Amino acid sequence: MMLQLALLGLTFILPLVVLKLEKRVKPIQWLSPIVCCYALGILIGNLMGGIWDSQLARTMSEVSVLLALPLLLLSVDLLGWIKLAKTTIISFVVLIICVMVVSYGVGVLFKSHDPEVWKMAGMLAGVYVGGTANLTAIGKILDVRDEVFVMLNAVDLIWGGLYLLFVMSVGVKILTRLLPAFDHTGIDEGEMDLLNWNKLGLKQRFFHSVFLLFLSGFVVGISVLLSKLLTGEEVPGIIILALTGIALLFSFNKKIRHFEGSQEWGQYFLMVFCVAVGSLANVSQLVNGSSWYILFCGLIMFGSISLHFICCYFLKIDRDTAIITSMAGIFGPAFVAPMSSVLKNKSILVSGVTTGLVGIAVANFIGVAVAYMIK
Repeated sequence: MMLQLALLGLTFILPLVVLKLEKRVKPIQWLSPIVCCYALGILIGNLMGGIWDSQLARTMSEVSVLLALPLLLLSVDLLGWIKLAKTTIISFVVLIICVMVVSYGVGVLFKSHDPEVWKMAGMLAGVYVGGTANLTAIGKILDVRDEVFVMLNAVDLIWGGLYLLFVMSVGVKILTRLLPAFDHTGIDEGEMDLLNWNKLGLKQRFFHSVFLLFLSGFVVGISVLLSKLLTGEEVPGIIILALTGIALLFSFNKKIRHFEGSQEWGQYFLMVFCVAVGSLANVSQLVNGSSWYILFCGLIMFGSISLHFICCYFLKIDRDTAIITSMAGIFGPAFVAPMSSVLKNKSILVSGVTTGLVGIAVANFIGVAVAYMIK
């Protein structure tokens, strides 16, 4: 119990340390606090190995991102998002096609390595359009072997972690040179900026913090309740969908939308999320696996990503939309918020979360279709 409390404390304290050092340590400014927290999480998870509680870390990642999303969405100008929908839809449809083409090609190429390669390719197609929940669902639909699921999940975490670190740091700078800039025309930047959080007194900050945390917890609670009422279970896709809708309803209230502190608290919980989820990328899980799994998964992930960005280049899709749809597809809606923070573009948050939710909804069909095409 004491060890779990210590690990819990470490996960919540590290983001505060990073924030404190941000203005003093240039690498933190360059990489961004979110990337640093993710890297620290990977480091902790692998160095502490035997004593690190993966189940606790998974729970913390789920809770922290559920609290972060409402806080970030409360200050979103939904009407400003409408103009972004067309480009986002085009980019995501292109991503789906790229994932299907690459998954099919790599699946055929590796067909002789294992009799269940067709299932594996379908599972990875599903996870790179939707999320981990789709990996599990497609695996159950296709009745894949348990050890196959464990290996795919482990390899996906490692490759996913590397891609996340790349795109959140140097990847953004590279894509800035290749893709058009995001068009902010018609979007009220004033709606997106924080007001005067740093100028608030201690009592005001305390009041704002209590109100915002209560409101975020209320939104999460209602969303979980809706999921249980509709399905009898806590279904991540339904919870995030409900959470997004409820938070956006609150955002139509101008006083709430301009309430100081929502972004600061949202960013903090995102950093907690990054520490927790980064610690789950345990490299040791790959030691006993076949090396071709690593190549197989890497080719599908990075082949799909590269082809998507190449298509975005020729279609003249802007950098932020291309990246946010890539993140929504490869990682799901939970990772859209950290990426929108790195891009310093809050206006794309709603479209990104919506894209991720659509991905979860269609991924099972896409994954099963790719699998049977290969078979």
